[in-house]
Amino acid sequence: MRLPASALRNVAACVTAFTIATTAPPDALAAAPSAEAQATLRKGYAAAAEGLLPSADSLLTKSITEWKQSGQPSDEISALFKARGKVRKQQGRLQEALADLDEAVKLLSSQTGPAEAQRTYVLRARVNGGLSRFLEAEADYSTAIARLDELEAIESTNPFLFSERAAVRSRLGRFEGAADDALAAVVEFKDIGDKVRSLIATSDAALALYGAGDVEDAVKKMQFTFSSNGNKSPATNNPDDIGLLQDLSRREAEMHLAYAAHLSASGQPNAAAQKQWETGCVRLEAFTQDGLQRQSAEQALRQVEAAKAEATGKEGGTLKAASVAGSIMNTDLIARLNGMDPESPFVTQRPQSGYIYYQAGGSAVQVRDAGTGLAEIDAGLSCARFRSAAWLRDNRPEWPPALVAGAEKYAAAVPQGPIVVPSKKSQVDRSECSVLLSKPGLGDAVPCF
Repeated sequence: MRLPASALRNVAACVTAFTIATTAPPDALAAAPSAEAQATLRKGYAAAAEGLLPSADSLLTKSITEWKQSGQPSDEISALFKARGKVRKQQGRLQEALADLDEAVKLLSSQTGPAEAQRTYVLRARVNGGLSRFLEAEADYSTAIARLDELEAIESTNPFLFSERAAVRSRLGRFEGAADDALAAVVEFKDIGDKVRSLIATSDAALALYGAGDVEDAVKKMQFTFSSNGNKSPATNNPDDIGLLQDLSRREAEMHLAYAAHLSASGQPNAAAQKQWETGCVRLEAFTQDGLQRQSAEQALRQVEAAKAEATGKEGGTLKAASVAGSIMNTDLIARLNGMDPESPFVTQRPQSGYIYYQAGGSAVQVRDAGTGLAEIDAGLSCARFRSAAWLRDNRPEWPPALVAGAEKYAAAVPQGPIVVPSKKSQVDRSECSVLLSKPGLGDAVPCF
């Protein structure tokens, strides 16, 4: 199983932090931390790796106090503040996480490894972004990107940073820089074989290029994004990719809406814009309904697993998704005969159920890989919302003002009519379809059966 670049970075960070106490030379004037203090530190990192966040927070706080009181090197203390900042970010305590990461940055020294320093800036950039401190986030991303050349080859290519800085720059209205970053992400994601994220970055580039005034290239990127749907669409058998494919599906739908807005803004016939708009409506509805069904099915499986664990007093096996649960070729025995772990997501077809293995201290360590979760679905998401300039400004800040104006112009010129979602059958009798446009919150369409 090929690990995503993000997973490799998380493992590397975990291993680095786990060995702070034993690999970094102590300050000349300070005695090494006691065996008890080092044991507390190891427990803290282990708790963080296992997702036991309150325990990890408490143990790391104790370690920070010990490391400061015993006068340990500043780079070690910096790493501890970074580790606790990451735990607090995961808990949603962003202001406290930011305070920790500010301290971590202050304590960076010439002894701090380039990878550790770079990851500290990346983490603070993400926290700043979560707090809508976009100027500060852009500065941190820029510092992190400038340090890429100092890293080992495995980390020196990092399209995630360009993609994330592109998003921040779009929020700031710096579309030219956002376009440069998004285009860099397109190339680098493609270079590492991540076609899905490369297409997602292409949709980001389309909007940023439009905002930068390069309308011709922006339109080409829009068309390329939604023309990838169908036979050309990336395929995968890894359920951890479902969330990414959902994101791509939503973006493809919204590229049709953006293209319709462009056609309207440029004075093209309303019929051409309406065709693109209706296509976007149908695809957006399909994304919403499919996402809600997936969420419901996953939640039901987790409830059954939780009930079994409560009844037996121990964690049970991961249940298989309905798509493979009844297959005679997908039993635990068949998986083992093929050399696969029956808990593997490739067997269960469940997202966020993978593990990472790595060596630490001569023994294998197993860490749950958070993976990519299913998309968060707004049940009321529909193309009707894109007819509101106010909604677009609040919810799609990456849409440049010219496209927002185009959407507003289209909405004024073309009333929203019933949008029919066709079935998989080749022939559809529209007279038998029911539409729910008159009922807000239910979306723009329902399938025809």
